[in-house]
Amino acid sequence: MSYSFIPGARYRMPSHFGPMFGPRNIPPGVVLDHTRFPRSTVVTYRFLSTHEALSAHLPPGFELAGEPVVSLDIAYLTEIPWLAGRGYHLALLSWPATFKGTQDTETGRFAAVLFENFADPIITGRDELGHPKIFCEIPPLIVRDDEVVARLAWDGHEFLRVSIGGLTNEPPAQFRDDFPTSGWLQWKYIPGTPPSAGPDASYPTHSPDPLAADIHPNVTIDSRQFGRAQLVRNEVRWEDMPTLWNVVNGIAGLPHVEPRLAVVTRTHGWVGDVGETRRLR
Repeated sequence: MSYSFIPGARYRMPSHFGPMFGPRNIPPGVVLDHTRFPRSTVVTYRFLSTHEALSAHLPPGFELAGEPVVSLDIAYLTEIPWLAGRGYHLALLSWPATFKGTQDTETGRFAAVLFENFADPIITGRDELGHPKIFCEIPPLIVRDDEVVARLAWDGHEFLRVSIGGLTNEPPAQFRDDFPTSGWLQWKYIPGTPPSAGPDASYPTHSPDPLAADIHPNVTIDSRQFGRAQLVRNEVRWEDMPTLWNVVNGIAGLPHVEPRLAVVTRTHGWVGDVGETRRLR
C-alpha cells in the first residue's frame, strides 16, 4: 500500500520517509533557545557601485532603491539551535531594491546570491524560502591582531577575499548605516522536468532579514569594530569553476566606485527560522 501526503506537512525529497526536519520543522519536544544561540561573527563590507550594473541583475518587477550600494556579509555561525549545536558559514551579496507587483510592494535588500558551506541550510533555504543559495568553501575566519580575513573558494580555487584591518571600536566620522533591514527580496526559481516544459516555480519572495541584529529583540550585539577593507575578486575560467564561473565573474564585474563601510559584528541570539517568508504577487 502506498503512502499518502499529509496536508500542510513539510516534505522534501525523498518524501518516502515522511515530512523532513529542518529549521522550520523541529521534532516534538525540542525547545530552541534563540536568545543565547547561535553565536556569530559577521564581516561586512559595503561599496558604491553603479545603477546600470546592479539593475542589470534585477528580476522582473524589481528596481534599484536609493544608492547603488553593494553589501557583502560573510557570517560565521556556531551553536545553531536547529542543527543541535553545529554551525556553518555563509556569504550574502545584496543591494537595496524595491519589488512592485500587482498586489505587493516591498523594499529591502535584494539577495543576489547566498553562498553557504553546508548542504542542509542550502537545501532547506532553496526549497522552502526561495533563497538563492549555492555551495562554496568558506574557510574559518583568520583573526590576527587588529585584522580579519574572510575567504571564499570552490575546490580550493579562491575567488573572493576581504580583509578588514585597523579595527577600532570607534565608528568613522560621519558614520551612518541606512542599508535596508526591512527584509530580503529574492526570486525563487525551480526548473521543470523537462526544462522545456517551463519552470515549476518562478516568482519573488520576501523574508525577514536574518542579519538585522540591530532591530531584533532576540539578538544581542557583543561587539562592533570598524576598519578599512581590501576586497579582492578574481575572475575565473570555466575550467576553474565549471558550474559557478558565470556567478563568480558576475560578482567580479560589479564596478567598485568607492568604499562605504567595513565592520566586524559579533552577536549572540538569532531572528529564528524566517518562517514568515511569503510569496509576492
